[in-house]
Amino acid sequence: MQQQPPRLRALLLSSMLPRLVLLVTVLSILLFALSFHFIVKQTDRLQQQSVVGLEQDISYIVSDTTRQLADLAANDIIINALVDFEQRDNYLPMFFRSLNLTQAKSVEFALFDFAGNRVIDKNWNESIPESLSSAWRQQTLGSSNTFSSVSQYGVLISVPVLLRGVAEGALVMYVDSLQSLLAPYPRLTNQLVTDSSGYVLFSSEPSLIAPNSDFADFNDTGYAIKRADWQNLILYSVKPMITAYREAAWTGIVLLAMIVGFVFIILHMVSMTGSLAERTLSTLYNDIKNRLNSQEETPLLDESDVEAQELADIRKAFDKLIWDLTEVSLSNEQFSNVLESMGDMLVVVDHDKQILLSNKRFDDFCNDQYGEKNGILKYIIQKLALVDNDELTHFSVKTGQERFIHWTKTSLADANGNVRGNIYVGSDETEQRSLESHVKVLTHAMDEATVSIIISDIKRVGQPVIYVNSAFEELTGYTAKEMIGHNCRAMQGAKTNQQTVDQISKAIATREPIETTLLNYKKDGSAFYNRLNLTPVKTNGEVTHYIGFQQDVTQQRKTEQYLQEAREKAEESARLKSSFLASMSHEIRTPIHGISGVLQLLAASKLNDDQKHYLSLAKFSIQGLLHIVNDILDFSKIEAGQLQIEENPFDILESLEHLQSQYAIMCQEKGLALHFHFDLQGFHIVQGDDVRFRQILSNLLGNAVKFTEKGSIEVTTSIKQNANHTLTLLCSVKDTGIGIAQDKQGTIFDVFTQEDLSTTRKFGGTGLGLSISKQLCELMGGTIHLDSVKGSGSTFSFTILLEQADEALLKPVYSASDLNKEKGKKLKVLIVEDNDINQVIVKQHLNNHTTLSAKSGIEALEALNKMKVTFDVILMDCQMPEMDGFEATKRIRKGEAGTRYVDVPIIALTANAMKGDKERCVNAGMDDYLSKPFDASDLMEKIEHWASVERDNESNVLY
Repeated sequence: MQQQPPRLRALLLSSMLPRLVLLVTVLSILLFALSFHFIVKQTDRLQQQSVVGLEQDISYIVSDTTRQLADLAANDIIINALVDFEQRDNYLPMFFRSLNLTQAKSVEFALFDFAGNRVIDKNWNESIPESLSSAWRQQTLGSSNTFSSVSQYGVLISVPVLLRGVAEGALVMYVDSLQSLLAPYPRLTNQLVTDSSGYVLFSSEPSLIAPNSDFADFNDTGYAIKRADWQNLILYSVKPMITAYREAAWTGIVLLAMIVGFVFIILHMVSMTGSLAERTLSTLYNDIKNRLNSQEETPLLDESDVEAQELADIRKAFDKLIWDLTEVSLSNEQFSNVLESMGDMLVVVDHDKQILLSNKRFDDFCNDQYGEKNGILKYIIQKLALVDNDELTHFSVKTGQERFIHWTKTSLADANGNVRGNIYVGSDETEQRSLESHVKVLTHAMDEATVSIIISDIKRVGQPVIYVNSAFEELTGYTAKEMIGHNCRAMQGAKTNQQTVDQISKAIATREPIETTLLNYKKDGSAFYNRLNLTPVKTNGEVTHYIGFQQDVTQQRKTEQYLQEAREKAEESARLKSSFLASMSHEIRTPIHGISGVLQLLAASKLNDDQKHYLSLAKFSIQGLLHIVNDILDFSKIEAGQLQIEENPFDILESLEHLQSQYAIMCQEKGLALHFHFDLQGFHIVQGDDVRFRQILSNLLGNAVKFTEKGSIEVTTSIKQNANHTLTLLCSVKDTGIGIAQDKQGTIFDVFTQEDLSTTRKFGGTGLGLSISKQLCELMGGTIHLDSVKGSGSTFSFTILLEQADEALLKPVYSASDLNKEKGKKLKVLIVEDNDINQVIVKQHLNNHTTLSAKSGIEALEALNKMKVTFDVILMDCQMPEMDGFEATKRIRKGEAGTRYVDVPIIALTANAMKGDKERCVNAGMDDYLSKPFDASDLMEKIEHWASVERDNESNVLY
């Protein structure tokens, strides 16, 4: 019978226990034998490690800082700063503020150009000795090499900023002491760094040995010192001997305790190893197999069992192997995703130019080319080898246009540095090329524009000009070189309006557009008016520039000044014309009033039939003459803009009835039928100009009567209410007269225009009536229209705008019935009139009353002061020599004629009829207004009315 193999535990115990006992015994003897030697050597090794660590720290700080500075010097921002002088102030200060390469508190950085001039710095104090400054400049700027120095003057490192292999400048870092650089690092012992003369540059324990002191002054009794030389420096490790022996003693005690513990641990391990190995090794195979075949975990041991470390390590190693395989799979997937998400094309090839890897961008690019992928790649590699630049032109199959691809080649190396192939990265610059072409077109268009264009950068100090076109140079005489980099305020001068300049500054400060005109000066000193349109330009939502469009408007300004002068002359001419018309109106109306007054006196006397007939003819002629004068005066007022439309409440029905009764007699004499039709919708009281309304209708009625020999005349008036509560009055005058030819109707409302000369000869007239009526309608917000057929009559229709009014607003109108109670009273009237004829006429009209005359205001004041009798009414002419009626009235109201005449009724008798005459009478203090020529009945009514009115101190208003 075959003997059963022994158990693993029995084999382990029988073979391991004797050997372990012997091993522990020998090891204990050796450890105790070597303990003394260890104590002696321990301090030496510790200090040696400290010195080596200090040397590594210094070397690492210098080399690492030099490397970082070299990386910064190769940065595009630093290189561009030495080339792009205009733009580096926009980004270089922010870049320098972010520099922080060491943990030292006080670090100085500076960028120098090739001449050694400092471009920009950070905390630079210029405290470097001249010898050190010359050394780094010669080494870095002169030889294009890096330079580093550690001395009592501090740590200085400089690297060249290379452009095409030549130092274009230098990036310099300076720390005032080695102490600040090494202080943050942990130390095994007290460490010192001195120069060759013993000057202490660094001390890890300043309380023991102070920095910047002489090491020769240090008392090294009781200290273990280790020294090493590094370049021009001496490195020290200083440690008290008592500390070294104390650490060694503790090491021995710990070692002894470890040996004792190790013995007990070995004994226990030996006893446990057999049982643990027996239980765990038997299940290890099954556990591994289960893990490979199933995703579920199978516990190796029960929770109560203790697993041997070696077996646990095997199991953990197996788990880690599975995990690493999973991680590799995930990493490959992530790497693939990164490649596919790249914006550029990527392809990896081996030495045989076979594709190892490519991303989707490259695959899509190949699909847009003629040929297969490997052939396209070989074409690219061959082309790159033949051309100097890295940009190739490719034809797109899809778009039929050229694509510009910039290719970059990088070697593919493995972990050992062996080159396995090449990596090609392609960047599509087609869109960038298109944008560059577009920018060139726009720039050319701006340069060739006929309008002066100027662009300023408002983000830079002084807001300098960065662009001007050729039209600007032609306009101002300044070249682009003379303006770029300067402010356009150079074109302002002594006569430039400062207020306009302030407005421009305010608009720029608030980032608003502005359009204005200011006086500028050209390079030759000549002035011109500049029409300036400034528009802000935004970048990422922020206004960074202003573009200005300029135009020389000097000639336009001169034209405007000429027009202004012409306007002023025209206004002066209008004023002179108005004055002339006022004078002529007065001069014409005065003799007309004399004739009319005499005729009225004759009419009151006993006449035979022939005389009465002759008298009626004279009165008719006077009325016609007065009508012509009034038309000419109204036309002149309208032409001079002096005719104003009044806004007073009146009874429109009463006005229409008055006109009906007035023209009924004329129609009856000619055998014509006159019909008035009203549809006023209840709006009898309205707000408007009653006088001008009646004038329009009178002109139309007068023409209708004049040009109608038989038949009838119909007047239709209606009112409708508008949405804005205003009223529109529509009035039409229809006759059966001679009518107007169609070709003449377009000019019938023109000035001095009638249908033909025969009409003028037959019917007379000035041709102003319809023109005045049309302009009055327009002034009152309406229109006038004609419908006529030659030989069949005419219909004139007009509209005007009115407003509703309250009957309570109507001014009281006195009548003859109101004066009956005063009819028998004899009044005392003072007539102030410089015209003898007019004096006689007025006196004759007032022959039933007591009258006294004066030829000027002075005579009137004298008469009022000297006469004991008190006058009831004063008739005051407005224009008189020495003192006119306005001045005389003012003085009477001030009491210069005595208190009894302060409120005496004063009625103006004037031949003036221009704008402002009525207002002047009111302002002077007159109570009423009577325009020459006037009827005797009107004069009597006004005198008897005002003589019966009780006076008070309130202001009087003209009716």
